[in-house]
Amino acid sequence: MSRAIKMRRAVGTHGTLHRIADLQKRHDTKQTLPTLLCDSPGCGASVKFVAEHGYIGLNKGAEHQPGCRYNAPSYLQSLLSTGADPDVLLAMGDGKYELRLLILQQALKRAGGGEPGASPLEGYLRTLADLLVLGAMCESDALLAAQVTLRLGKKKVDWDNFFHTQERYDAAWERLGSSTTDLPMALVGTVRSHRSPQPGSMFLNCAPKYQQTGVADRRDFYEVSVGHADAAWLQSFPVGAEIVMFGLWRQGRSSTSSRPHPTDPRRTITSVTHKLALWPSFKQQLARVE
Repeated sequence: MSRAIKMRRAVGTHGTLHRIADLQKRHDTKQTLPTLLCDSPGCGASVKFVAEHGYIGLNKGAEHQPGCRYNAPSYLQSLLSTGADPDVLLAMGDGKYELRLLILQQALKRAGGGEPGASPLEGYLRTLADLLVLGAMCESDALLAAQVTLRLGKKKVDWDNFFHTQERYDAAWERLGSSTTDLPMALVGTVRSHRSPQPGSMFLNCAPKYQQTGVADRRDFYEVSVGHADAAWLQSFPVGAEIVMFGLWRQGRSSTSSRPHPTDPRRTITSVTHKLALWPSFKQQLARVE
């Protein structure tokens, strides 16, 4: 189980602060990487730069101190135990909780139909956003999956069916296509662009998932977009920012395009684009991962 939050900076043994960009540059130019320690006061856990995923994580056998800001279990317990509404987040004992997704699903359906009722949801949305941001910050969602059970009515929902990183956009798209009901889901993405196709609307587009299909000369792309009338709000999430987005997603139509192979004129490259879209009813449905 991952017990650590992905770090964006660390200190060297001489107290020098090292950030991701600096460490990536050293790695790319084959320079020796410094010995790294956690920069949280009073911790000093042994950490390493994980170049293939662009973050700093714990070395094998190392642990963050209980009060460290990168100690995921401590962070999670703090979130769960601070004024949690038992109608939303039910304590099950042994530090475990049950999160009720039916409240979210029904509230979003009501909001989509123009019905009132946003005020009682503020605490729920804030708690859920905090949990999802923590999930995005962790090296995996194993900690949340072990301590928070998701329930939609009488059904238990696996974290894998609710929480999707960029690498699993295809699973989110398939889940939407196979369901006959509106399912709340959370996706993690990196902002790639903003587009305003017409006055009064804006789309925030995330970096897509590119996937080889096993079929010669065919490539699949999974694109994630968030639409809203408040362009300034969507633009407050800048290009390059990591964000979590949750709510009732829609599966768009797949589109196919073809182009000549760049080196072999006898071949054609086919690209199939699958779209997932979210129109949030409440601005708390998007949160920046920092």
